[in-house]
Amino acid sequence: MEAKTGLLIWWILMMIQGMTCRPTCRPTDRPSVTPGCHVIARTDFTKTIMKQLLEEFLSINGNTSTTWPSISELELTNLPCEEKIQKAQCGLNFMRMALELIYQHQSELHNITKPIFNQTNAAIKELKLTNDCVSKAVGKCTKNITQPVFAHADYYSKKHWDQAVLETSVDFLDELLKMVRHLSSKKTLTSKK
Repeated sequence: MEAKTGLLIWWILMMIQGMTCRPTCRPTDRPSVTPGCHVIARTDFTKTIMKQLLEEFLSINGNTSTTWPSISELELTNLPCEEKIQKAQCGLNFMRMALELIYQHQSELHNITKPIFNQTNAAIKELKLTNDCVSKAVGKCTKNITQPVFAHADYYSKKHWDQAVLETSVDFLDELLKMVRHLSSKKTLTSKK
């Protein structure tokens, strides 16, 4: 019985060592989250707002469901952690500017009194707060931020692009939420109270 116990203790110690000695995705020399900036809660709330905006968009524009080319500025899946951290911050800036363009497109299509305009403005404001919070947690975007450009004049293409941006934004925020939860669990993001 003692040999089995010794083997079990050895196995537990090896497992603990294996779990604590893994390479992790940790930003180096990053500032911690400041009081009042709870990056996980803020990111989750922003994702909820973007989902609601997408639902409102679909209710007044219909589901265009034709595949639009990928919005590469908002793609976080299958990236290495350090690249994900950098792209996350730049992507939030791009998303905010894209929402401003969506607001412009929708104002050409619908009466400004529709709820989508208030929701878009609320999402833009929330993205600014989320952007500030995430930049404090993982660092600022150090690349040139791509400006969303939309060269198509027809309304059908505008609706497709707008829907693609909103759908990709929800997916982007979902990946960002996973990333900040992972970083938070590794104690690289700390919230001081």
